[in-house]
This record gives sequence, structure tokens and C-alpha cells, in this order.
Amino acid sequence: TATRTGDTSVAHTAAWAVSGSGSNAAIAGDFMGGALPTGTVSFGIGETSKTITIEVAGDTSVETDEGFTVTLSNASAGLVLGTASATGTIINDDASVSIVATSASKAEGQSGITNYTFTATRTGDTSVLHTAAWSVSGSGSNAAVAADFVGGALPTGTVTFGIGETSKVITIEVAGDTSVENDEGFTVTLSNASAGLVLGTASA
Repeated sequence: TATRTGDTSVAHTAAWAVSGSGSNAAIAGDFMGGALPTGTVSFGIGETSKTITIEVAGDTSVETDEGFTVTLSNASAGLVLGTASATGTIINDDASVSIVATSASKAEGQSGITNYTFTATRTGDTSVLHTAAWSVSGSGSNAAVAADFVGGALPTGTVTFGIGETSKVITIEVAGDTSVENDEGFTVTLSNASAGLVLGTASA
């Protein structure tokens, strides 16, 4: 908001321009049109307040908050600059999720269930709830099949990050057996991330 004080009996104008500022400065690509915004604020007779609107372009990049400054200049005759600049912050609202194997290479057991674990980690914005689907597929030269898992089906599920949560464990239940066979490979893959969540390392 630009505010004029003093004589308001005539029209006045001032130019304004945006520049990046702070330790992580915004750049042209952060704004609509791909350019650092500029413009003119005009006060008609009797007007004392005008709003300057800066249009920021949304994106899905996981990044540090970015700073920018709006600066007034070139005031018309009779108008002097008081506080000539003010700062804004583009707050990151995106997050990334990646998966790693944490305990996922072990003997299957002779019977019952053996748990294989993977960890999904969220970085970036943790102020909202995020979800991603996960699914198991056979992989490698001797791929695991549905019968290798509890329930006789390739496991699927959803990993959910509540507000503030950054890490979740995905547990895959392998069915033990007494078959003499080659080691079997499988992959857990993330997909269908919720809005604002992008996939980093999507499989392990």
C-alpha cells in the first residue's frame, strides 16, 4: 500500500519497481510474465491510498523462501518520497518425498511373515497434510511374484504425512516358505503425490 500525506488537491504519480532481495532473492521467473514487475501508482485529487499488486507465479519447486522489494521512484513534482521501499516474501509451499530401503534384504523365513521396511522422507513445506500412493512390483533377474507376499497379492498402500511429519515407514509383509529358489527382487514405487508434493527418489 502506497499512502500519500500532505496536499491532496492535485494528482500525483510515482513509479514502482520490484527487485530481488535478501539471502535468497526472487528472480524474474518467480513473477507472472517472467519479468520483474514495474508500474506507476497514481493518486487522483483527494486520494490518499493506493494498493500495488504484485503477481507471483505459482510453481511446484521445492525451494527456500524468496525475498523481494518494491521500491518507489520518480515522484511527480510536489511529491517527495518518504519510506520508499517495502519487502515481501514468497513462502515455499511445496514438498518433496523420497523413498529408501531401510531393512529390505533379508531371509524370508520358513513360514509366517517377515517384515521388509522402507522409509519415505518428506522435505520442504511440512505445514500441510500430504499423501502418496505406493506399490510393489517384481524386479531384477528373478522377480518376486504375488505369491511371495502375505495375502497372495503384490502389496499396495498409501503413505500419509500429517502436519509437521517428515518420515514414515512402509512395511512390506513377505510370506515365508520352504521352497528352494533363487533370491527374488522387488521394488516399492511411489506415485500419485498429493497437490504440492513432488516425487524425488520415487523407488527403492
